[in-house]
Amino acid sequence: MDTARLQNLLLTFEGRIGPMSLMQGTLIIFIVNAILQLLTLAIPFIGILALALLYPMFCIYAKRFHDGGKPAIWTLAVLGGMIVANLVLAALMLPFLMGSAMSASANGMATSVTFTSVLAGIIIAAIVQFGAAFIVNQVVKSDPAPNSYGAPVADAASINPLN
Repeated sequence: MDTARLQNLLLTFEGRIGPMSLMQGTLIIFIVNAILQLLTLAIPFIGILALALLYPMFCIYAKRFHDGGKPAIWTLAVLGGMIVANLVLAALMLPFLMGSAMSASANGMATSVTFTSVLAGIIIAAIVQFGAAFIVNQVVKSDPAPNSYGAPVADAASINPLN
């Protein structure tokens, strides 16, 4: 994997990306997020670093909207929808987590409660992040001609757009 292209994918707003690049960027951001969530088992406050992942997430969605000829401001709607979906799914899973917490605390297993909640957070993050990427890829159609954001992307049919 070319690190210069990876940095361009995750850290810049300029240009356009196709659907495959959006999914690949989402996968990378999800893996980093999952690692940070798992590290919260050992270092409780490290999870706050996951907020830094909003920047690369904004970058990939902005470029995907640029590919469809739309302004990057639409990314705010996607990120807002992801936050709401995350809260709704967490609220829906709360009764299951509370039941698990009650039985684990009765048995004196406090660590299994935190692992269960971290695992639930990772599952929710996967559903929200990949669901949002799928929806955006279905809604935003690539502009086959050059637009004000750059030339057409070459990764629409590529299996691995970073090669």
